[in-house]
Amino acid sequence: MSQKSRKYEDNYAVLERITESLNKDEVGIDDLVEKTREALNAARVCMEILNEQKGEFQKLETEFSQLLRSSTEVAASPAVSEPIETGEFDAAGESDEPDENRIGQDDPF
Repeated sequence: MSQKSRKYEDNYAVLERITESLNKDEVGIDDLVEKTREALNAARVCMEILNEQKGEFQKLETEFSQLLRSSTEVAASPAVSEPIETGEFDAAGESDEPDENRIGQDDPF
């Protein structure tokens, strides 16, 4: 690999190609050190990228946890309720009118 790529896929492809060549006995003794060095460099880049990604995912996980925690705290905090006037509905859709004042409550239509 003459140009060093910082893409994981490119470096992983180098590792696959070298492994395949070694398994097929296509690498001669004269090229073995060069191919081993190339594989080592590609593996190093892959590990660096994976470690960077792991760190980014950990940051995102922390941010997401904080977001969930803050939304749970908001949902758990007592809501400020205002008095409901007769005939109005509360947040659950319940009326404060007595049942006998409701028209057609048992009527499905």
